[in-house]
Amino acid sequence: MACAGVARAAEESRPGLLLPDPTLPAIALAPSPSPPPGLPRLDAEPPQHVPARLPDLQSSRTPAEGADPFLSYPRLEDIYVPRARPGYVDQGVTYLLDSRRTISSAVSLMGERMDAYFAGDHSWDTENDTYLRLRLSQKWIEGGHLEPELDYKFRLDLPGTKQRYRLVLAYQEDNEQTLEERERSSETARPPEERSLFAGLLRTLGDESGNWETKLSAGVKVKLPPDPFVRSSGKRLFSIGDFWEFRFQSILEWFNSSGVHAGTDFIFERIVAQQFLFRAGTYLDWRDEKDTLEFGQKFSLFQDLGPRDAIGYHLGIFGNSYSHSQIDTYYISADYRRDLYKDWLYMNVVPELAFPREEDFTGVASLTVSFEIFFR
Repeated sequence: MACAGVARAAEESRPGLLLPDPTLPAIALAPSPSPPPGLPRLDAEPPQHVPARLPDLQSSRTPAEGADPFLSYPRLEDIYVPRARPGYVDQGVTYLLDSRRTISSAVSLMGERMDAYFAGDHSWDTENDTYLRLRLSQKWIEGGHLEPELDYKFRLDLPGTKQRYRLVLAYQEDNEQTLEERERSSETARPPEERSLFAGLLRTLGDESGNWETKLSAGVKVKLPPDPFVRSSGKRLFSIGDFWEFRFQSILEWFNSSGVHAGTDFIFERIVAQQFLFRAGTYLDWRDEKDTLEFGQKFSLFQDLGPRDAIGYHLGIFGNSYSHSQIDTYYISADYRRDLYKDWLYMNVVPELAFPREEDFTGVASLTVSFEIFFR
């Protein structure tokens, strides 16, 4: 009896088990407030139909595609446009550009590697001037005579071999060229008749302003038997007043095979207009082997046509004094030069009217066209 009383008392004291008292009046619940406009009621019934917001892919399918959803995407053949095959001209240009780039890299790499081999760590401190130049020229002379020429010039520069001297290997114009061949426009645009391989050490002295420069070199002309040489050249620039400049250039060299050769140039320059430069040059050249003094006088007017074009107009006289002074050639010419592509492809056009002694000073017209390609 005692246990039954304890159980009844525990049930009466347990929380959460309150039963409604039938003697109390009923309480009516207030309706929930209306939600703001645009929001659904919490006690609203769920919608019976939700309109589709995605495009109806089923209606865009073709009967052949069936129900596979991946077939509704664009196919590769629908958007791929085959690239047109380049023509023969484009293929040729691409081949030339690739070939030039390959040769230039090989020439530059050869110079750097040889310089590094001889100079060690000092090879990376100076700039390397190694280059290869190819020149193709065609000269037409009055009367239908054509003179095609193919020429190349190579220079291997090893500046790091010494701190003050640099080793140079060059295949270039022979030292026995005449003054007219070096200074006349139609001759300089053509390849020289003779070339030689020179190897030696070169040292350059000068000031920071660039008003004077001296070059000292010694080496050997590679042939059988070898021909040793010593050479010194220099230039000096002077300002005359506010408009004129005077440039003095000289060279003195000795070859074991031909003896002493000396040359001197006196050049006056003045800017006469915004894009015009006037130049008057007097040239002297003496060779011990022939005991001959060559001389020349040339007047030039240079015009800057643009960033890639320039033209020079020349009037010149050349002669010699082997036994007595005489004039060999009068000439008038124009020298047009254009940078065709990225500072490595050039074109030269030189129309000329010459009056040589061997033609009894009768006018002979000529046209020289040449192309130069530099690999560096």
